[in-house]
Amino acid sequence: MGKFRHFITEEIDESKLKHLEHVEDHVLHGGHKGFAHAFHTVRDVHHNLQGHKTETQTTIKYDGSPAVVFGTHPENGKFFVASKSAFNKNPKINHTHEDIQKNHGHAPGLVQKLSAALDHAHKIKPQGIYQADIMHAGDVKKKGNRVEFTPNTITYHTPHDSDHGKAAMKSKLGLAVHTQYEGKTIDSLEAKHAPDMSHFVKHPDVHMMSPHHDTSKHHYTQEDRAKVEHHLEQATAHFRNTPKEHHDTVYQHHEALKTYINHTVRTGEQHSHEGFVAHHTAKHNKKIDSVKTDAAKARHTTTRDNVLNHINTNKEHFEGPMHMHKHLQAAKDILTKTMSQRSEWGHEIAGAPTKPEGFVAIRQGRPSKFVDRKDFSAANFNKG
Repeated sequence: MGKFRHFITEEIDESKLKHLEHVEDHVLHGGHKGFAHAFHTVRDVHHNLQGHKTETQTTIKYDGSPAVVFGTHPENGKFFVASKSAFNKNPKINHTHEDIQKNHGHAPGLVQKLSAALDHAHKIKPQGIYQADIMHAGDVKKKGNRVEFTPNTITYHTPHDSDHGKAAMKSKLGLAVHTQYEGKTIDSLEAKHAPDMSHFVKHPDVHMMSPHHDTSKHHYTQEDRAKVEHHLEQATAHFRNTPKEHHDTVYQHHEALKTYINHTVRTGEQHSHEGFVAHHTAKHNKKIDSVKTDAAKARHTTTRDNVLNHINTNKEHFEGPMHMHKHLQAAKDILTKTMSQRSEWGHEIAGAPTKPEGFVAIRQGRPSKFVDRKDFSAANFNKG
């Protein structure tokens, strides 16, 4: 597979993506070159776990909520906090508690956590603008000999006398910083993932949870290495046999395909072309049933028939990319399982032990999720 490294190129602009993608999903929305990025990212993590250095860096993905953007506003020099709405067309920037109430008063939970960030995040002296997951904000609990908090789906716990346990109990805010932003205006900010945070000042009111992850400390078995090599070879074989126009067809339906694949995560079924057609048909039929006029029903019916005709007429176009997706996901799951062996934290969902949420692999400045969709994503979709 060494020679294949030079065969696949990955010059692609995905700068407009607004959220973190599963690494295997790059095949769907990135097409021919998206596969290249996914392949090299998975392959690099595979090599990193064997002690080889690559250009891909892996960080911990925490299950925090909400995301908070904070730091010095580049245009007025004032400290601010914001949710992801900092990047809206009309940004919601909060310099005061009054700003938070005005912008987010409809969501009391968000108001409480942004208020904690406004009161305390400046104490670590951020030099610039950063994004973090809020891990706790006044809701840390001591149960027996452990400390715990549940920011989202996962409950994190650690011994009460550990460094993290002591820090969490003393603090008023828990942050997992993962991204820095650079730019002279809010509108022009560009993300820099896994930034250097050595300049942050330690403060007892802010409990920092590092995203940095050392892949060299894991036991990566020969059996698992062979399985990953097999899946990468299979993905490569399907890539070689798939014309570029097949990727172009899949791209036209990539959002619907990702919605369908998330549906299969919920149900546990294996995704297929037939399953995609059935799911997409049901979605269109629901839309048809939701409108009242004959004209609207006829319009949506025509849309459904045209879309499904394109999907069915080009059935063979979906086969290669879906096989690539399946094998890259299988390889990623093995790597994610290996990286989940060691953690500073215990993890539970609804009282049952579980793995960490996952990891983020950053290659050429572009991050990709390494999350076990059968485990964590299913629990996240189905919680409640």
